[in-house]
Amino acid sequence: MPLKLTEKQKYGMKLLNDPKYTRIAFTGGSRAGKSVAFMEFMMQRAFQFPGSRQLICRRALVDARRAIWEDTLKKYLTDQIPESEYTLMKSEMRVVFKNGSTIELGGLDGEDQLQKILGTEYLTIWLNEATEMRFEAVTILITRLAQSVKDTTGTFTGVNKLIADANPSSPRNWVKKWFIDNVDPTTRPPKKLKDADKFVHLHFTPYDNAENLPPGYIEQLDALPYEMRERMLKGNWIGGEGQIFKEFNAEKHLIAPFEIPRTWERVRAIDFGYNHPCAILYTAYDYSTDTIYVYDEYKESGKTIDEIAEYMNNMEQKRHEFYDCTWSDHDKSDRAFLAKHDIVTRAAKKSVLDGINAVRQRLSSISPKTHKPKLLIFNNLDALIDEMYSYEWHQSESEVMDKDAPVKINDDLVDTLRYVVYGRDKDNGISL
Repeated sequence: MPLKLTEKQKYGMKLLNDPKYTRIAFTGGSRAGKSVAFMEFMMQRAFQFPGSRQLICRRALVDARRAIWEDTLKKYLTDQIPESEYTLMKSEMRVVFKNGSTIELGGLDGEDQLQKILGTEYLTIWLNEATEMRFEAVTILITRLAQSVKDTTGTFTGVNKLIADANPSSPRNWVKKWFIDNVDPTTRPPKKLKDADKFVHLHFTPYDNAENLPPGYIEQLDALPYEMRERMLKGNWIGGEGQIFKEFNAEKHLIAPFEIPRTWERVRAIDFGYNHPCAILYTAYDYSTDTIYVYDEYKESGKTIDEIAEYMNNMEQKRHEFYDCTWSDHDKSDRAFLAKHDIVTRAAKKSVLDGINAVRQRLSSISPKTHKPKLLIFNNLDALIDEMYSYEWHQSESEVMDKDAPVKINDDLVDTLRYVVYGRDKDNGISL
């Protein structure tokens, strides 16, 4: 049966096939037709460029198997492609076509899978449910967009393309920043992309795909609670149902920077990292109002522990500050290196759920003296604010992912916030 595309999908295909666009995102509501359009494009590429390799990647391989392999991909092959034209390699989740082209599925949740992906060059990479991925992982995947292959006529070289679909989440998610706002999500403040002219995005809603939806489906979405309706029906970028710190509100919890009184206790916390960012949070505690103030942040990738120690010591000397405590994660070697630089740390209380509950308690608790929450954040701390909005619970089918644990994406500074708040409150407010 010939594939009948909606008008929105037809327009999307024009964007996908335009050689000037190499970064293309389809974002919007549930069952809006994004995946079908992308699958059509992947198949077109496989037949247009013999010997080409296409990758469909998702954060968890089990989710890629369920949503793409067992559903979208198999349905497309059954309805559109004669069985004589391809072979299904089920154990590898790979389709091999007679002309030598392949479409394979991959996940970022296993070392073997990741190494396999990094050892291969692709013509096309599709990021499925891109908001679930770390931007750092995506930048690594981009390095694999390096296959050079001719079309069936042997005259045209295929343009390497990164395509992504996403149901909206937090407006501060990297997908919105990179694909839609065209800014670098790793810079503070965000800087405009130098190659922004290569980016394009298309917004979808279920209304665009109404002809392919069962009766009453749109009405079901319209009856959902506000946040889910905004995301799943209208495709708007707002905090999702999986957001952990739902109590966080910019109007209530963000304040203008001010000079911290010398009498307030100062506590900092560090979460080590090299490939993923190292994060440091600077906080002050006002005993008189039982309020924690977060006044500075540091978040950088690719820094050695010696460079981190130099930064911490320089900041201490520049501000003439004394820290009553420096919480850190439990990496003994990194803590030992810091100790050599006269930075004494205490191992943080690593109970994630207890730490989350402690932060949520402070977000919702009001000081009777200030009539403000007992956890306040300076409004110029963009990286931490991003994480407060994007920190979410797992919503994956993967058995290796704890559904009662946060998604380990863009969580470096909120980890340090947990260390500080739980460290403060674990003894019922007794000074540490």
